[in-house]
Amino acid sequence: MSASLLGGPIAVIDFETTGLFPHRHDRVVEVAAVVVNGDGTIEREFVSLVNPVRDIGPSSIHGLASEDILHAPRFEEVASLLLDALSGTVAIAAHNVRFDRQFLDCEFSRLERTLPDYFTVCTMQLAGGGKLSTCCRDYGIPADGDGHNALNDARAAARLLVTLLADDPRAAKHLRRLSPIAWPSIPPSGKQPITRDQSRQRHAAPPSYLQRLLERKDSGAFSIATDGAVMAYGALLDRVLEDRQVDHSEADALVAMAGKWGLNKELIEYAHRDYLNQLAIAAVADGVVTDSERRDLKLVARLLGQEKRDLNQVLAEAATARLAEAGLKKSQPTSEECGLAGKRVCFTGELQSRVDGQLISRERAEELAVAAGLSVLGSVTKKLDLLVLADPHSQSGKAKKAREYGVRIMHEPVFWKAIGVAVT
Repeated sequence: MSASLLGGPIAVIDFETTGLFPHRHDRVVEVAAVVVNGDGTIEREFVSLVNPVRDIGPSSIHGLASEDILHAPRFEEVASLLLDALSGTVAIAAHNVRFDRQFLDCEFSRLERTLPDYFTVCTMQLAGGGKLSTCCRDYGIPADGDGHNALNDARAAARLLVTLLADDPRAAKHLRRLSPIAWPSIPPSGKQPITRDQSRQRHAAPPSYLQRLLERKDSGAFSIATDGAVMAYGALLDRVLEDRQVDHSEADALVAMAGKWGLNKELIEYAHRDYLNQLAIAAVADGVVTDSERRDLKLVARLLGQEKRDLNQVLAEAATARLAEAGLKKSQPTSEECGLAGKRVCFTGELQSRVDGQLISRERAEELAVAAGLSVLGSVTKKLDLLVLADPHSQSGKAKKAREYGVRIMHEPVFWKAIGVAVT
């Protein structure tokens, strides 16, 4: 495509979102813009995860978890950077551009900025319909990585756009008449964008509280404490890890109690290894280790600094230990034994566990909770006893209220195990 066919560069955008309805409550979780010149070359790119300050939405679609966007900038903090990337462009393009345009307009509307009336190009419409992956395949355009990744999709749509415009002189003629869009001005926030890879590399580093715990000086030869200190620390871990995250106050409590109880580095590492071992023993108790249990074990291993251990070896040793145990009458506790019977429970987020091969719907979750002797509430109040969340780092309104009220929070797999429901 000749550069003379365009009046200026086109920005191909893509958003990953919490849902489909920005005019209600859905928000952007990832934004990408690929600016293409008239000759088809990429002039510049912009991409960032975006913290929606709410529940992350369908992780099964966009592949993101709340942990990925926890420290990402909010949209208002990257808006000026996005506008810098869009500067000088004469049109906005996307695959199903109506979808992306409504999110772009709504996000800026929340910032009390009205975008000008800009020209849009829809690669889906130009291609005659179909998903982005299908259209790219039909036109022999290679894809970059997985779909539902904003930058990968924007790049693929940009290649598709170049191919389609070369075969559509009418569209090219109209684009040649366009002038640069007069984008609004927004002061820079100083925040930097963050990509998926950067976010995950950051989370791969050991949590800071582990460093604080393991910096404790050795107070003598290693031995299992006889005064119950290790056992007490394990019980504290059990409560702290119910929601599968460790906040600042919990981290401070772990460090303070380890010091008060005289636990040195070796004893702390022993307690962490033993905690993961006991969790693995519970996972193998019924003879089947489900995907849900594996995910949970990996999450706990990271929180305890045990992620370098071979999980298969841990499970094999747990199976051996399980066979050696005596006096265990049943593999699953009851809600009475866990102290949950009669408690008021509420659920938040898109549940990830399965029963009989089917994802647990909110209605099914409530039925299972009632059958276990709990009562279900639809909202979080100060009278709520327990909030069950699908994502440990959920920023849903319910999760925020529960933390504000000091309501007990439990990760979904932990809850099902606590009330004796076998899930996958």
